[in-house]
Amino acid sequence: MQVGVVGISHKSSSLSLREKLARAFQKEFRETPRTILLSTCNRTELYFCAQSLADKQIEILAHLREHVTASFEHALYSYFRQDCFQHLGKVISGIDSAILGESDIQRQVKLAYEEARKRGNLSHELHYLFQKGLKIGKEMRTSFLLTKQGIPLPFAVASILEGNRKILKHCRVLFVGNSSINRTLMGFFKQKGCTQMTLCTRMTEGDFPVVDITHWNGLEEWNHYDVVVCGTNHDRFVIDHAQQDVEETLLFDLSVPRNINPMLARHPNLKLYNIDQIGELARKKKDEKEILLCENVIEKAVERQMELFKERRQAKWRYAAAL
Repeated sequence: MQVGVVGISHKSSSLSLREKLARAFQKEFRETPRTILLSTCNRTELYFCAQSLADKQIEILAHLREHVTASFEHALYSYFRQDCFQHLGKVISGIDSAILGESDIQRQVKLAYEEARKRGNLSHELHYLFQKGLKIGKEMRTSFLLTKQGIPLPFAVASILEGNRKILKHCRVLFVGNSSINRTLMGFFKQKGCTQMTLCTRMTEGDFPVVDITHWNGLEEWNHYDVVVCGTNHDRFVIDHAQQDVEETLLFDLSVPRNINPMLARHPNLKLYNIDQIGELARKKKDEKEILLCENVIEKAVERQMELFKERRQAKWRYAAAL
């Protein structure tokens, strides 16, 4: 199976370098046929199929160098053939995420695959890789109940709020962006008794949660809220500066590239948490045994699928030779 991936994640680099590479990947490969670009808050990865995987890797690096002047090769990782399959299985299962068992990654992988499939010209190998990878991810979640104890990200955010003595029932919360990650948090906050939620969005139509809605100019009033959660896709900071007399506010930046200017963390009345910091707070040592067990199961599942792939290909060759 001639498949490969080149990528960068929270495990291999700093957030600032991930931002630069995420923009470079988007500019170069967002519409590239016969590839699948996966871009999330924790990782940016390009999956491809080629006769010479090493040559394709060199070509990808050359394109990235056109956009990033800083040294970045040390932070990238590459996996080929079966190793690529195993890596995707770990990603979809959520055991390679900053927050163990992250539930939204499976949806994000499926969307990335669907977008690439609509562009056409995907190889049989890439179709097989993602279809079986999604199957393995679903089986892992069903068998090992990685998300049985609740959605990790909302609980991590709630823990930070509690640590800062913020009671959701009394908080005024602004969500920036009608993204799935924000809608998940809104549903969780509602369960916890939060009733003062406002969504700031550029969207004028579509599905909206049952909260107060304000358009993009509502961002000018962000300093009137106790908690601000940014999870939108934007080419620049949506919150860039603050008045010196701003009241105490918690800021959560869930996006890569970031939505909030990191310099705001220096403001005496602001506390800013990015996606890496939230993930670090959520990780616990008790997860290590579960991760090892899941990795072993994924490895065996990938080996089984690789054997099936080889058997099907050989059967086609035998059939063609018999004609």
